[in-house]
Amino acid sequence: MNLKRFSDLRNDIVSIIWLFLSLALGLSLYSYNPNDPSWNSLGTQSGPKNWCGYFGSFSSDFLYQFFGMSSWVFVIFLFIMSYKVLQKKSEGQKIKKQIWLIFLLISSATLAEIYFNQVRFHQGMVSVGGTIGSFLSLLLTKGLNQYGATLFLSGFIVICVLSVTDWDLLQGINRSHFFGKVLFVKLQEFFLSALRKCLDFVGGTSRKTISRVRSTQIPTIFNNDPAPFNEEPTPEYNYEEDIEVEEETEETHRAPKKRRVKMKKVVQRKIANWKLPEIKMLEDPPASRYRVDQAEVQKKSLILVDKLSQFSVKGEVKGAKPGPAVTMFEFKPEAHVKISKITELADDLSLALSSESVRIIAPIPGRDVVGIETSNAKRETVYLKDIIANDDFWSDDVKLPMALGREANGTPKVVDLRKMPHLLVAGTTGSGKSVFVVCSLTGLLFRHSPKTLRLILIDPKQVDLSTFNDIPHLLMPTICEPKKAVGALKWAVKEMEKRYRSMSKFGSRGLEAFNSKVGDFDKEKVAQHQAFNEELEQQNRHNESYYFTPQPYIVVVVEEFGDLMAVDKANVEQLVVRLAQMARASGIHLILAMQSPRKDVVTGLIKTNIPGRISFKVASKMDSRIILDESGGERLLARGDMLFLAPGVAKPIRHHGPWVTEDEIGSVMDYWSAQGEPEYNETAIKMTSTSSGSVGAAGFDEDQEEYDDKYDEIVAWTSSMKEVSASLIQRKFRIGYPRAARLIETMEREGVIGPANGSKPRQVLVNSYEERA
Repeated sequence: MNLKRFSDLRNDIVSIIWLFLSLALGLSLYSYNPNDPSWNSLGTQSGPKNWCGYFGSFSSDFLYQFFGMSSWVFVIFLFIMSYKVLQKKSEGQKIKKQIWLIFLLISSATLAEIYFNQVRFHQGMVSVGGTIGSFLSLLLTKGLNQYGATLFLSGFIVICVLSVTDWDLLQGINRSHFFGKVLFVKLQEFFLSALRKCLDFVGGTSRKTISRVRSTQIPTIFNNDPAPFNEEPTPEYNYEEDIEVEEETEETHRAPKKRRVKMKKVVQRKIANWKLPEIKMLEDPPASRYRVDQAEVQKKSLILVDKLSQFSVKGEVKGAKPGPAVTMFEFKPEAHVKISKITELADDLSLALSSESVRIIAPIPGRDVVGIETSNAKRETVYLKDIIANDDFWSDDVKLPMALGREANGTPKVVDLRKMPHLLVAGTTGSGKSVFVVCSLTGLLFRHSPKTLRLILIDPKQVDLSTFNDIPHLLMPTICEPKKAVGALKWAVKEMEKRYRSMSKFGSRGLEAFNSKVGDFDKEKVAQHQAFNEELEQQNRHNESYYFTPQPYIVVVVEEFGDLMAVDKANVEQLVVRLAQMARASGIHLILAMQSPRKDVVTGLIKTNIPGRISFKVASKMDSRIILDESGGERLLARGDMLFLAPGVAKPIRHHGPWVTEDEIGSVMDYWSAQGEPEYNETAIKMTSTSSGSVGAAGFDEDQEEYDDKYDEIVAWTSSMKEVSASLIQRKFRIGYPRAARLIETMEREGVIGPANGSKPRQVLVNSYEERA
């Protein structure tokens, strides 16, 4: 017997024990007789009359005497325990829930005793609240009076219910409202059903009357405006069909039930002064997932075998794997059948199966079968919250997790961008490419604070990444001009070179090893390295400076890579290839997204150095071959259907990407924006603002800048300060950050402020300053 079977058998046995205890206790309480032997009575010589014998007589007497009629809660509790063990949900049950359940029982018994203390059961031997309820009710009413005790106990009962059920207060109110609606609808259906039967018994005119009753006199709770009165009888009226329409309308208006997603893994959310967001900011998926009907799978299997046999392709379907968007049939052809003959029949199979798309994997790697993927009649939406709540997303081995979605068979998939280490993404309009990029960034923000992750966002379309404008993870404002994007890539190359100098100085082969080593430095050692770097800056030896503190990962996201290549192909290709070749060890990673993967956009050098590829639906086979090195991308579905080619894998694997709403994204962005403003890198700002001119070795514009009309006013204000930064000037005078950064540089050249000191504000060197007339 293997371990899994032993575990299942153990759960089944424990579940049966709880169930029979629940039934035994229920029968004992139901058949209680005060004359039976118990803790308070020796009973009669004929023995107990309780249905469960001495066990029943003693247990029921004990519960009734202490808890009164509230003892029936124990029966419900034991039944729930049986169900939870059967569902394998009892491992995480904590003792505190059982304590809250006891509190709920006692408070309910006390409240019942306050109002029904005169009611007695079982020949006057059992009260409503029992001994405990009677004692506590006297104590509370003496101190709080009747209504005060009622308010106190009612509030405590609500707290107990929320603690036992893990509901929040709003969810409990919504469920109560929902159950009230359901009860009203069921009573209405019962009344209509009884009325129909009576009218059918009276005569044939009943159907017309029923229509009038339903449309005018009994409007449903979901429709406040009554339907117009129908004066003419409907020919060949079928009231059974009308009942189905009515029920469907109620389901349409009824609020969909949600499945509450919880994280099983406990994670550290407080990082330095930052606090990571919680997944409750994301929307819960529906309570019930869409499942492909087995009858539909069997029917398609028969059609598949029959259609292939018409083209002399004999074989049999060995299995089927339904997923969120497609179902993959495993077809094993006979020995004499050529694989190439099957791949040519994709369009014929799509027609026979009435499928939007059919993709053939010939053969499945490592198997002796051919995979035939056909789209489902109804697709299931994959929610980002489901993927983020997965334990793989929070694994310590995954440094930069990306919520890829679900595989074709429904398995959640999380990949590590750190191991790829760069990614090419292609897809036409409506394919889901932009949603995937946004989901990937949102997922990273759940895992990393600005201390461990910084972002460079390039969005020429000025639409998809604009939501991330104010988060503190940004190294520079979101770039919307392709020419400035070149400057951002140049800064990334220089940052990579500086990180390599730093790792070389401290003998580290990667960013993780470097951060671990410099993270152990004491204050004295950090001060020594800081003084040495300041000396290098004063001597204008920028190319010799290095880092001596832990550095974050940097992810560069380009939403429309084709626009950059169209503006400056030579420089963009050179910079991207340089980063793709060397940036992995320094912790800098690229995500390049595009609509059309043309040859002049995805060049041979770029493809060679970026092995991670994702293709959503593309326009042609040629586009699919460019991004994936094989066809298949043109046969994908819209809205999230993708093929993912991982580094070192021969064949791409089909996935369905997650979905996230604008409200969900907005709540996460607001959460981060409330914790702090972005502190942009000054050197990066200079390089992006001067990218159209000549850029020196340190990223400074060699042309002379024009005089700024607010310079004198800002310098006058600066002289009254001890320290100043570009962000402070930006907020004070309500100007753009690039302009503030240029003013900071000008004041440094004129000796108003000191040199840069990492991310700290600059020291003001003057005491007073009069504005020029």
